[in-house]
Amino acid sequence: MENILTPTLIRAARALLGFDQAALAEASGISRKTISLIEIDDQVKLDARRKDVLIKLRQYLEDQEGVHFTFASDKSGEGVRLKRARDRA
Repeated sequence: MENILTPTLIRAARALLGFDQAALAEASGISRKTISLIEIDDQVKLDARRKDVLIKLRQYLEDQEGVHFTFASDKSGEGVRLKRARDRA
């Protein structure tokens, strides 16, 4: 099964970046309401539209913000880290 972002990973990535939902929405082009709904409920059926949003969000966070996701396995839990140090201007 492919690795799909969970609400916990999204919240952790936002915290690592210092983003609130509105900042992530503006930067990623995904509405704040959509981000909010995704973060609230991980029990919602993963339909094609939701999967597309999660893929777009993951691509943005990895490619533009340098976030690296670790997905849960039988050897470790899920987590986030930055691929490189962020410039703090």
